[in-house]
Amino acid sequence: MKRKWLAIALSMALAVGMLSGCGEDKKETASQAPSNTETEEPAPETEEPEESVDLLEDGGGKVLNIYAWNDEFQQRFEAYYPDYKDGKVGDVEIKFIINPNEGSNYQDKLDEALGKQESAAADEKVDLFMAEADYIAKYSSAAADVAVDVKALGLTDQDMSNMYDYTKQVATDENGVLKGVSWQACPAGMIYRRSMAKKYFGSDDPAAVQEQVSDWDKFVAACKTIKEKSKGKDFMMAGPNDMHRIYTNNDSTKFVEGDALTFTPGSEQWVDNTKKYCDEGYVMNPTMGLWSEDWTKQMGAKGHVFAFFGPAWFISFTMSDGSGAKKNDDGTYKHEDGKDSYGDWGLCLGPNPFNWGGTWIMAAKGTDNAALIKDIMLKMTCDQTILYNISKDKQDYVNGKEACEKLSADGITAPFLGDQDMIGTLKESAEKISMANLTIYDQACIESAEGDFADYFSGKSSKEDCIKKWQADVQAKFPNLTV
Repeated sequence: MKRKWLAIALSMALAVGMLSGCGEDKKETASQAPSNTETEEPAPETEEPEESVDLLEDGGGKVLNIYAWNDEFQQRFEAYYPDYKDGKVGDVEIKFIINPNEGSNYQDKLDEALGKQESAAADEKVDLFMAEADYIAKYSSAAADVAVDVKALGLTDQDMSNMYDYTKQVATDENGVLKGVSWQACPAGMIYRRSMAKKYFGSDDPAAVQEQVSDWDKFVAACKTIKEKSKGKDFMMAGPNDMHRIYTNNDSTKFVEGDALTFTPGSEQWVDNTKKYCDEGYVMNPTMGLWSEDWTKQMGAKGHVFAFFGPAWFISFTMSDGSGAKKNDDGTYKHEDGKDSYGDWGLCLGPNPFNWGGTWIMAAKGTDNAALIKDIMLKMTCDQTILYNISKDKQDYVNGKEACEKLSADGITAPFLGDQDMIGTLKESAEKISMANLTIYDQACIESAEGDFADYFSGKSSKEDCIKKWQADVQAKFPNLTV
């Protein structure tokens, strides 16, 4: 019965719109007001008291079950949570249930487990689970009612005061209840090949490269320069989907309002501009998809692609491996001249900074480990020293403003980026991220588009036909939507 209820509740959540994207004009730096301190006394600062929340009682559980799609959080938990030792925290066994994220496999397995939560034996209940930005609204929704208010666990506004606002915004339900917290933030930029930058623009310095691509007109001019100087052998980007998230994340409207599915202005811009880039020869292969073998090869020493676009996790997980460098047992990489591209990369914000992804930690309703979960969330997402060490060791952009300031001040650099200050480069972007337009449909809308427009980019189909295909594919996943 509970499983049936969950399916109904999650379908109700389809009506909830909480969307992603940060338009250029959405969040600007506030102007500094003129100072009147000589003639007026400033009003005393007062702190509004937090609303009281009934704390969840701890059930004394002896097993903590953590659902995830990969071992990213597991690596960080086992290395940095101070009370973890030999598979346990005290007398509580820690169990990670990993279901890879291909298709909807992870969500399907998680939904099945959450649907059995009421009847499950104590040691088999879901306690913690991970959720990505593309679908977190599904699990934070009040209609779904599967995640615990973090304040009911005992976290306070003061505990979370160093977090970037958007990381709380995206995990807050329609009633203003925060359901998840994250140790990472995901501001993203343009990751460029330094050796090509020297060859085509005369410098590999991030400030100099940023000047070449600081707006869309300059970006197009840079594409043309690479094509002409390389005689068509090198390309600005590998495939048509490489810049997709820049457009959708900076979109001004939602994919879905009510039940109405819309091909958004940002999606239109992505399709129109990318078609021009493909036709002009700025894209290596109009049908090359993200994560494909050919796409990854272009990150290596023999690659012919100048730039990729992504956040810190993309650099440390995808590009570091794609560079061809040998990975050591401790997770670091060994560079060999001529054999890999590790260190031959730099980072700038590009024509339009954006955000991509992120992982949130959520407590499942029905958990019998409330006290331990509170401590895990507190230490792994609020402790600035732990966040500092995660970033220093793992190259994460962490969700702690104090930790990020200290990382830059201490000169902590990214070896993959030629020892560049990655945190300092992305800080400006991190402060401007908004996820106000996120909906539970975003993953389906974005991922469907990345396959459905390949024929248009390669000249085999019309834009209108591809939009119709996209609409049909999204509706197949969400039959409640209308066009």
